[in-house]
Amino acid sequence: MAGRSGSGTGGLSDLPRPPVAPVLWLAFAILAVISFGCGLIGLEQYLRENPDLGYSGQPLDVLYYALQLFVLGSPPLDAGGPFPTILDFARFAAPTVTAYALIEASRLLFAAEIKRLKARTARGHVIVVGDTLVATTLARRLRQAGRQVVTVPSRVAETGPAPRVAGAARDPDILRAASVGRAKAVYACTDDSAANTAIALAAARPRRNGDTLAVYAQVADPEVCAALQARLLSAPTPRGTRLDFFNIDDLAARHLVAREPLALPGERPPTIAILGATAFGRAVLVELARQWRIRDPAAQPLPIEIVDPEAAAAVTHLTDRYPFLTKVCKITPHDVGFDRLLATPSDGPVPDRVFICYDDEQQALKAALTAEQVWPGEPGSVVVRLDRLASLREAFDGGDRVLDELSGTLRLFGVVHAACDPALIGDDLVERLARVIHERYVLDLVRRGARPDDNPALVPWHELPDRLRVTNRAQADDIGRKLRAIGCTLSPRVGPGREHTLDDDEVERLAIMEHERWRTDRAANGWRFAAVRDDEHKLHPAMAGWPALHDEMRDRNLDEIRQLPAILADAGFRIVRLRT
Repeated sequence: MAGRSGSGTGGLSDLPRPPVAPVLWLAFAILAVISFGCGLIGLEQYLRENPDLGYSGQPLDVLYYALQLFVLGSPPLDAGGPFPTILDFARFAAPTVTAYALIEASRLLFAAEIKRLKARTARGHVIVVGDTLVATTLARRLRQAGRQVVTVPSRVAETGPAPRVAGAARDPDILRAASVGRAKAVYACTDDSAANTAIALAAARPRRNGDTLAVYAQVADPEVCAALQARLLSAPTPRGTRLDFFNIDDLAARHLVAREPLALPGERPPTIAILGATAFGRAVLVELARQWRIRDPAAQPLPIEIVDPEAAAAVTHLTDRYPFLTKVCKITPHDVGFDRLLATPSDGPVPDRVFICYDDEQQALKAALTAEQVWPGEPGSVVVRLDRLASLREAFDGGDRVLDELSGTLRLFGVVHAACDPALIGDDLVERLARVIHERYVLDLVRRGARPDDNPALVPWHELPDRLRVTNRAQADDIGRKLRAIGCTLSPRVGPGREHTLDDDEVERLAIMEHERWRTDRAANGWRFAAVRDDEHKLHPAMAGWPALHDEMRDRNLDEIRQLPAILADAGFRIVRLRT
């Protein structure tokens, strides 16, 4: 391992400015004290110079008269002027303070009711439940996108101009107060996954107006999230509601790997180091493997080293859940902490990319600063996870940098900010299965020697024409219905459970169902049967019923069903038989 030293100096800029309201309150508080003091002095002078008015000049009486300046009712002033200059100032300044106090009290008194009224009358809005970092970040990004947002925090004392409804959102009355019946989407983002699930189930009720409500619930445990998603796909979907569960670590890993594809350092594949077998670290490993597999199916395995006291157990768990990892990657676990790894001499290559995925952000930052010293690499080659320390991004990436040299290698990555993308959250299990179906299709054709010039479908998912993506989504969405027809369901590949192997009769039955689904979908889009395929005129020989279908086309449908267990395994799921 090589080392590099460096130093940098700089200053933090753009410090947050103090909020306007507290400054205004302080100014009027000072004005109130000055007004009261000027009133005392001015009244004492005025009464001393006008003893014939008949008012007492005793200290307590003067104090009482001064207090009455704030309510426009100080009796000595009824006789009229002229008044001392200092008293003139006090008799106008004191009522000004009173008027401001009344306005501010009215605003505070009716602010909550105004927010509730806005929430009740909202239409076409988005409801965000919770006051966690995820909830506040998501609400902010939705507002930046021009969406109207109604928040349902768990604490009543929050302030701000946005409509709010406080209370337990799992209560239907609270959801109705947030106008859930006219909302477009609900995001449940509290720090309790069980509460989020309850909120989602309470919100995901059939609508009478026919509009679709999208409901998303955050689940902290990725395996629990996968189990809930599998149950959703296996169950009939109620009309008028789209329910889904999401995990922040999985979303952030997909965002990170999609935005930063692996670069080839030469003839060899890049070497990857992942520090921390956390949920985010495991998700990054899986996404890197997916990207590497689709990039070049014939490439050498991607070398990945994972450093964590429980690294071996994590690798075993991952390869059991995602069997394709053993074919795509060469994973080397190091069951030690990062400090011990550095203390152990190694003749291995310096990693080309380092992903620091510790949940503890102080530990992550310490590891990042150390890794930059011992593993010098290209700009942005060391990615370190952060959430609460997001303000440090300025020190590395923009403005007046505090650590100039380090900013070239390190890249701070905010998991919550990356994951709180409404479009990314909207990619449900059907979308992900559709991508896996497409990936398997591409890999199969590439192994047979097909080239992108020969087939427009041999492209990455994001480059696939919309009509082909729709076809893949429809196929993925129908998996649950097919499995129910043979008494099976979808389950994540975690924990005990016996995977069901499809027999020949089940394969044929599912192939017939898939063919009829495809044929019905094509017929709805104007396709008809013809002996020769003609895409321009929407003619296709496969539009025949199963009994009249050519053997080649039948075999193609049967092969697709035989590949279904492998497709589901790539996504981390398996087929299990329901108990009867």
